[in-house]
Amino acid sequence: MKKIIVSIILVASAVAFYQCKPTSDRKVEEAKEEIKRDISREKQDITKDLQTLRDDINARLDEVSKKLETTKDKSKTELESVKQNLMDQRAKVQNALDEIDRSSDTAWDEIQLRARNVADEVKVEFQVLKEKVKIALDK
Repeated sequence: MKKIIVSIILVASAVAFYQCKPTSDRKVEEAKEEIKRDISREKQDITKDLQTLRDDINARLDEVSKKLETTKDKSKTELESVKQNLMDQRAKVQNALDEIDRSSDTAWDEIQLRARNVADEVKVEFQVLKEKVKIALDK
């Protein structure tokens, strides 16, 4: 009788164990998929932010380049300096975009931090440059 009870308990334990395992595996897979979706959304958000910043920089570069074509006085040197600064900022943004494109999900946290830092840094510098562009274009 004791052997039958022990056998029943062992069988019940084994059944319970195997029934829990697929559920656990499914939950782990669902969590992994959710993380992948989160990373994908974050990449898209940061990429969009950086692309918008790059587009703004390109628009300012176009304005400065057009003004440089018609300027012959001392403000030309200032405009060339502003243009070079804008090109440097655009290169930083493009490098961050390239790094995002090449990034793997496992290295995403580090790349995301660098990309956000670049975006924040360039936004601040771009605000200063926009003022310089405005002053240089108004001359």
